[in-house]
Amino acid sequence: MDKIKVLFIYRNKNIAKKFIEHFTINNYEVYEFYGNNIPKTKLNFWQKTENYFHRIILKNKKQIHKIEERNFNKHSKHELLRLKKKNLKFDFCFVIRGDLVPEFVIKYAHSVSTKKVDFQLDGLSVSSKILDYQKYFDRIFVFDENDISQYPNYPLKHTTNCFFEDTSNKHKEIDFLYIGVNTEKRKQDLSSIHRFLESLNHQYNYQFLLTQNQYRKENPIEGITFFEKPLSYEDCLSLSRNAQCVIDLKRQEHDGLSLRFFEALVYKNKIITDNFSVKKYDFYHPNNIYITDFNNFDGLENFLKLPYHNLNHEITDKYNFKYWIKNIFG
Repeated sequence: MDKIKVLFIYRNKNIAKKFIEHFTINNYEVYEFYGNNIPKTKLNFWQKTENYFHRIILKNKKQIHKIEERNFNKHSKHELLRLKKKNLKFDFCFVIRGDLVPEFVIKYAHSVSTKKVDFQLDGLSVSSKILDYQKYFDRIFVFDENDISQYPNYPLKHTTNCFFEDTSNKHKEIDFLYIGVNTEKRKQDLSSIHRFLESLNHQYNYQFLLTQNQYRKENPIEGITFFEKPLSYEDCLSLSRNAQCVIDLKRQEHDGLSLRFFEALVYKNKIITDNFSVKKYDFYHPNNIYITDFNNFDGLENFLKLPYHNLNHEITDKYNFKYWIKNIFG
């Protein structure tokens, strides 16, 4: 039987690697559009001049992002030429965060694929540009159910994130883990829970890791480690395997569940979160997931003493990539 041919388009090379690996494990023939590393292009003289003029004279610090986007579009044209030369046809085109991909790429992918689907793993409040591309897709999946009622005239369907099977076992040496980009709100929430946990007089091992701007150093904060170079997704998963409990801090812009919830199904992590919408999902169990606004921690001490509640496969299997992608492809 011939393998199903998939054109996979995702700008985030860090996480894309895991998707490619599991497409292959599950016997798909996959072509990664951004197969070559996306270069961190150094600005040429004219680009530096343009950025200086906008930043210093016009006080516009966002022009650098427009310049970087032009460079990314140039890279996309090279990748498109590479694909065109192969003259390939695909059963499915699977795009993640299509709003971050140039339209000329989406348009060509549409022309060489029998079925086209997109998955938005950010809320449409920050990625609504995908709606301009809806003519190129048979279905657009969103991870925040609220987006369907917000945009009733578009072919939107809800799905969650997924997890990737992992049979490795690791002794859990980290008590509390958080990995993310530094924001003022995240610093406040992590400092708040750190103070509460310290008041319990246990010797906890904290790994609260925040990436910081290399040009703006943070003052030290007890319990939080700042670092400049982002971790690979594999490194993040390795830390999650090693953690008893992970912290999940919801973005204000949407109620969709982050990858942490689904990684936790594999690694049997407990979760402390401010995403109250998790209560409506079938894998929610109060032994495993504690919900807080990061100001009030009533019941948290007792939660930490409760044993992890093992979930049956009838609940968790649907979130496994190999079943999840079949649902995506219909």
